[in-house]
Order: sequence, then structure tokens, then C-alpha cells
Amino acid sequence: MKKLTLSCIAASLVAGNLLADEAALQAQITTLMQKIDQLEKNQGALQESQTAIKEDQTVQAETLSKVNAQSANDNIKWDIDFRSAVHSIDYKNSNGTSASNTLFTNRLWLGMGSKVNDDLFFNGQIAMYNYWGAETSDLALNDNWRASSRPHDVALRLRQAYFVHKFGNDWSVPMVASVGRRAAVDGFLANHREGTMKPGSPLAHITNMEVDGAMMQFNFDQVFLPGSYLKVVYGRSHDPMSSAQMSMMATPYLTNTATGDNTVEFIVLPMSIYNDGQNNLMAQYAHITNVKGEPAANGDLRAAGTAHLGAISYQLDGLNEDVDFLNDSTLFASVAMSATNPNGTIEMLGSLENKTGYSFWAGFLFPDTLTKGGRFGLEYNYGSKYWTPMTWAEDSMTASKIATRGNVYEGYWNIPIVGKNLTAQLRYTYLDHHYSANTSYMIDPDTQNLDHSQELRAFIRYQY
Repeated sequence: MKKLTLSCIAASLVAGNLLADEAALQAQITTLMQKIDQLEKNQGALQESQTAIKEDQTVQAETLSKVNAQSANDNIKWDIDFRSAVHSIDYKNSNGTSASNTLFTNRLWLGMGSKVNDDLFFNGQIAMYNYWGAETSDLALNDNWRASSRPHDVALRLRQAYFVHKFGNDWSVPMVASVGRRAAVDGFLANHREGTMKPGSPLAHITNMEVDGAMMQFNFDQVFLPGSYLKVVYGRSHDPMSSAQMSMMATPYLTNTATGDNTVEFIVLPMSIYNDGQNNLMAQYAHITNVKGEPAANGDLRAAGTAHLGAISYQLDGLNEDVDFLNDSTLFASVAMSATNPNGTIEMLGSLENKTGYSFWAGFLFPDTLTKGGRFGLEYNYGSKYWTPMTWAEDSMTASKIATRGNVYEGYWNIPIVGKNLTAQLRYTYLDHHYSANTSYMIDPDTQNLDHSQELRAFIRYQY
């Protein structure tokens, strides 16, 4: 009986302890669940806070982007191209005499641009090009070294100012319209010898001059060949008006046609035939009216007839992709023709008959293996007796090498110093003249005035 009673008491104690432990455990579980619930609430609040912060950041970024875009559209963007060069030039005349000189030059281009959107924008450029110690036309202010230290009139020359409007982007043949003044220099192929990565619009083989005109471009790469387009350009390169015609009179701003010095107008058709990024084939035709021929006895200019120009140019970038040296090399070649059609009364190029001239131009650029991105260039030009292009902006200090009637040999070294922002070049050009120096349609090629000329040029150039 005692054993049973003790057993009951022991069982009761064990049961009581178990109940007490279960109650404590349940209390702990309850507390833990409450903490978990609180953590989940806190985490939800934190996520909501993070989401709100991200939304605020997105709104701020969009607002800032709009502000930046508006700010960019409301301002003119300027760029700088400054070049300082030394030119050592030498001439040998056909009579055996010679002359030489050394010039130092500064050239500054201040570019300006504004952009409404991707399809409508404006570009302009103000230019200054002087040689050191140059005298002004005003004898009282003929000291260039103090020209900016005394108040007086100064001429700013407008090199280019034009707007561009793209439209029909969803058409099979998108178009581009442009009107204004363009610097049609350093065009396709000539950009290499000028140390410029991107060429200008026209083909340099027949065009190198500043012009005022209007242009319409038709892009055919979607319906024809990759990179193909056609530009139709109308312009005026000479409008003779004396000071009397421009003054306040009954009929101001009339062209003076009394002497036959009519307005010179032109139609130019630059075109890209094929461009896949490696192979670039371009062509150009130009028709010029009222070209000036032999001047009158009193020196007045006279319209003598028309001129026609044509060229086709090809450039290959990367000769062999398996060889690094050849893959970084460029080869180009171009052929061109010029033709004159006198009106029958005034001589052009010393003749009343139609004359045709021809030209060939080739070049090879390759890595210098001495600098990162530096390249050597070798070029050759040939022009026949009656070869006469529109390159009178002059691509060399001695004369236009492209217009030379004879042989031209040229070598240069383009050197990057600080990327594309600071560059240098060393260039030598030798012009072997077989006929007269080519400066206009007025001069008879047989009146040779130079035997040869040469230029050694070194420059350092800053661009930003």
C-alpha cells in the first residue's frame, strides 16, 4: 500500500513538472512569435521606405535629365581648333632665279553649334589665319605686335555658318536640307595630310574653297548600296558689285554686267557610291558658269564660258586584318578631269578652244610604330597641262598642290601627343611645275613662271 501511495505521489510530481515546463515553453513560443511579427512589420515598413526612396530618385533623375537637356538646347556649344606652324618655303623660277622664306603662322577656328533636336541644328565657325608680324592695310596700325593693344576696327571672317534639317527618317529615301556658308576644304582624301580624322563634305580632288550655297541630300543606303547618297548643291562664288552699286542709289546692289563680269554660279553633285566602313567609293561632278577668262585691257574681269569638273575617289582602310601593320594602314587613289568651254570671244587657259585636263592622286598611310596612334603618310599627285580644279583655297603655303600641273611628292608624320586634343605634324611637299602655276582660268599654261617649289611645315594643334 505504501509503495502504491509513493508511486502516485511520484507520478503526480512528474506530471506537475511536465505541465509547468509545457506552460513555460508555450510562453516562450508566444513571445518568439510576437517578436517575429514585429520584425515582419518592421521589414515591411523598411521595404516601403526603400521603394519610396527609389521612386524619389527616379523622379529626380528624370527631372535632372530634362533640365540638362533643356540647358544644352538653350546654349551654344563652342569648340576650339588652334594651330601654330612654321613654314620653310623655296621657289625656283623658270628663268633660273630663286627665292626662299620662313613663315610662322597661327590659325584659329572658333566653332559654334546649337541643337533643337536630332533633326534640326546649326553649325558655324569664325576663323583667323595670320602670319607672325603681318601688317594691316592701315599704315597707322601696321605693327601686328601691338594690334590688340590699341583700339581700332578689326575684321572677323566668317568661315562657315549653316543650318541642317533632316526629315523623312521613316521614308525609303530620307533627306537632308542645308543652307548657308560652308568651308568646303579638307575634303575626302585631303584630311589625311591635314592631320584631320573626319574629312569635309566635298571631294578634295576638285573642290577646296569656301562657298555660299544651298544643299539637298538624298540618302539611298536603304534602297541602293550601303552608305550611298547624292547631294545637289547650288552656290554662287562670285557676284561682282562695285561700291557704287552697293551704295544708296536708285538701283542699289545690282551686278555690274557692263564689262561682262557676270555672276559665277555652280551646280555640284557630290555622291557616295559605296561605303561599308572599310571600302569607301565617292564621286563628284561640278558645272560652273561665267568662268573668268582673259581679262580686258583695263584689267576688268569678263565671263569667258563654262567649266566642268569630275572626280572619282576610292579609299581602303585596313589592307589585311590578319597583319596588325596592314590592318592599321590606309590606301587611296583618285582620278579627276577638268574641261573648259570658252564662249568663242574670250580666251580660257590661253585658248578659244575647248581644253581638257587630267589628274591622278594616290596615297598610303601606315603606323609609325613609334607612337600610339601616330602614322606616316606618302602621297603623289600628277596634273596635265590644262588641269584646273576649284582648289584655290590653297592646300599648301606655296600654292595648291592638287592643282599643280606636273608632279608633286609629299610625305608627312601625324603625331598624337595628348589623344586627339593635342597633335603635331611634320610635312614636306615638293611641287615640280611643268607649266604655269595654276591659280585661275585666265592664265595660259605655257607661260611657265615656276620651275619648282617646296614647303617644309611643322605644326602643333590644339582641339577641344
